[in-house]
Amino acid sequence: MVPIKIQCGCGQRYAFEVEPVGGRVPSAVTCPACGANGTDAANAALAQSVTAQPPAPATRAGGLRLAAPAHAAPPATPVSPWTAARRGATLLPGQTDRTQAKYEAQARILWGDPPKEVIIYLMSHGFNREDASSMVEEMFRERAAAIRGSGVRYLLGGIALICVPILAFLYFLFVGYILVKTFLLFVAIGLGGVYMAIKGAGMVMAPKSEQGDVAEQ
Repeated sequence: MVPIKIQCGCGQRYAFEVEPVGGRVPSAVTCPACGANGTDAANAALAQSVTAQPPAPATRAGGLRLAAPAHAAPPATPVSPWTAARRGATLLPGQTDRTQAKYEAQARILWGDPPKEVIIYLMSHGFNREDASSMVEEMFRERAAAIRGSGVRYLLGGIALICVPILAFLYFLFVGYILVKTFLLFVAIGLGGVYMAIKGAGMVMAPKSEQGDVAEQ
């Protein structure tokens, strides 16, 4: 169907659709207002409409239709670093693989970087805030567990060193004399044990307050 729009001499405008027959309207057309014959005007409008339509694709001998030329691809929509990483698109400059970014974030937590900075780092590599916060919270719990483990070793080692001067004193009592310099050395070892025990107790009870690299504690 071809849409036809006509303006009659009386000023009336009217429109309709027709199926052309031989390039002309199939029946007479009259103005709905004054009844004037509008067939010639309709045929002229039809001819103009057909001329304005794009030509049909050319065909080869044998009825094979040639492919229409491909339209130019629309310009690519800019993609943010977060969206690109989530979609698995090509990584942008400065980005790393999500798995590698997770390992890097875990290392940063163990090194003692502030959680907020690690969250920002993960977000810059494709993770949304909720996922990044959840991951950092889990990593921080793992850091706390590692610090508690170190604290237990400090505590047990400190207790063992505290026992050194005590056992030395009991030994000197048993033999009936005291080697002063040797005993003072044992006392110094015991004081070191007190420090280790206090430090270990703090690490066990408040691991989140510990700063620095976990490997150095």
